[in-house]
Amino acid sequence: MDSEVIKARLLEAFPGSEVILADLTGTRDHWSCRIVAEAFDGLSPIQRHQKVYAALGDWILGDSAPIHALQLATYTPQETA
Repeated sequence: MDSEVIKARLLEAFPGSEVILADLTGTRDHWSCRIVAEAFDGLSPIQRHQKVYAALGDWILGDSAPIHALQLATYTPQETA
């Protein structure tokens, strides 16, 4: 899966966020993702990750999903200032 396609879906789910993706294996199915979004304010790390997984939906859930692994780092803008 192309990183720009993943990024577009995440930006749709988290408008105004900063999304940085890195292909961890060169196979475009194992990703590292850093997201800085206001939408994470007041949420626990688990809740933040759940929101990201929900945004990616069928791309990450199930046996035939194109994303097999996702390493997440989720922050609010205040946490990166």
